[in-house]
Amino acid sequence: MRPAPQGFGRLGKTASGVIAALRRLGIALLLAATACTRTGDTAAPAENVRFAIAADPQTLDPLFAHADANSVEQQLARLAFEPFIDIDANGRAVPILLTRIPTIANGDLSRDGRTITYRLRRGVRWQDGVPVTASDVLFTLHAIVDPRNPVASREGYDRVAHAERVDDETVRVVLKAPWAPAVTTLFSYGTAPQYVLPAHLLAHEPRLDRAAFGGSPVGDGPYRFVSWSRGERLVYERNPAYWRGVPATKRLDIRIVPDPGTNYTALLSGVLDWNLISPVQQQSMLGHAGIAFTYVPLALIAGVAFNTAHPPLDDVRVRRAIAASIDRRAISDKITFKRYPVVDTAQPLGSWARDPAVHLPSYDPVAADRLFDSAGWLRSADGLRMKNGKRLTLTYVQFPESQTGVRAAAFIERALHARGIELTLKSVTNAKLFLPQAEGGALATGAFDLAYVPWTMGADPDDSFLLTCDGPANVMRWCDPHVDALERRALVAPSQSERKLLYSAIEHRVAAAVPIVYLFDPSYIYAYRTALHGFAPNAFSPTWNAADWRF
Repeated sequence: MRPAPQGFGRLGKTASGVIAALRRLGIALLLAATACTRTGDTAAPAENVRFAIAADPQTLDPLFAHADANSVEQQLARLAFEPFIDIDANGRAVPILLTRIPTIANGDLSRDGRTITYRLRRGVRWQDGVPVTASDVLFTLHAIVDPRNPVASREGYDRVAHAERVDDETVRVVLKAPWAPAVTTLFSYGTAPQYVLPAHLLAHEPRLDRAAFGGSPVGDGPYRFVSWSRGERLVYERNPAYWRGVPATKRLDIRIVPDPGTNYTALLSGVLDWNLISPVQQQSMLGHAGIAFTYVPLALIAGVAFNTAHPPLDDVRVRRAIAASIDRRAISDKITFKRYPVVDTAQPLGSWARDPAVHLPSYDPVAADRLFDSAGWLRSADGLRMKNGKRLTLTYVQFPESQTGVRAAAFIERALHARGIELTLKSVTNAKLFLPQAEGGALATGAFDLAYVPWTMGADPDDSFLLTCDGPANVMRWCDPHVDALERRALVAPSQSERKLLYSAIEHRVAAAVPIVYLFDPSYIYAYRTALHGFAPNAFSPTWNAADWRF
């Protein structure tokens, strides 16, 4: 007998009705709270943009931003802080806090790849009026590598051998060894994006993770933090001293709404001006007056992670059998309406490092049955598989904030049940799923057998954070020393062509071992009100160009 969806297995009609009523009440409260400000485009005040985030942030200090499926804290960080380099809506790298991107051609990157000169833009000021200088860059570099600071990742920054101030607008960084992703990673889109922080406000703090700055940050970006009502909303206002000019939008009203259905209703009712939507939600919005859509190919891969520390998932035959049991093409076609194309590697479809010749086991129920049988998991009289008197039962973890993830979980549960596996679906909130081990995060503690996980990739194809034995995102607990060696070579290879060959070798080896069943590379769909201009999300964040939003 298949398990009921988590949280609804024992509810009767009365309890179900109460939950439905509470959900309607939540939607009504959200609508009522903002009805006085706007009920449609005709009454839209030109000074406000309203949107929602999927969870209450834990901190507003980007130094300690937590990874989660919706990049909640990164969305907020980009409103108030400027990266060295950003990626525009067309995927092109653009200098932001820098005057130019370091290259060998312009002399800011040494030929051996070890020395990088960063030239800061003049005239950029912190929101309290103090200039942004090289001293702030050096302070933040030291803060990131300081073991007393519990940052999400030190990847890249721990490769810096020496950094020095040349003048107020120039920083020279010397790496311990060549590292190909350096230019597009440091203070840009790495596996854990970081931003330069104000030294004059933080240098004397004994514990940065306990500083008041985490609840009231001062940045150098287009919007200033104003207020935070925990669990309800945040407010930001435009920075009148922003280096690119005063943003057109005066105020950002940011609601904290985990439920996708509530956000969907709020958008249609004119309470929100934009929101991420699922493909199935878009189908019901097509033709709705005043709503437009934009599609963003993401540097993100979603898949099902196997906890290879849990038998029988330590057996590659079982992992390959499960992969062959899942019709990934049907998931793409039926659940995402082909908006999320199937992928077979950790490299997004647009990555130069992706080898299109690499393939995971294809959907083949007959082959899956043979693999299960060869691993000793044979069908019993009731159709379920057993070995040594033990049923093949697994726990699959997913987070409810993703409608696509929830629908994919139900599809996979049915597919594996047909192959004789008893799969229990467990729902864990986005925030709790990605918590660190010390805080009981399901992925970090290994409290799962299979888990639906989206992995955000960096601007560089480096995927060592995910696939190496000690990679911070290796929730699969999978280890292949040969892959580790290939990853190390790929990080120091002098040419893109050589790196491409190395990543191809990695992709082939990972596809054979199947620590992950890669599902798709999403093209996110954002719905927005047609009165809102300049809304153009990039592959990493919908808020990267918030300074350009206007009515």
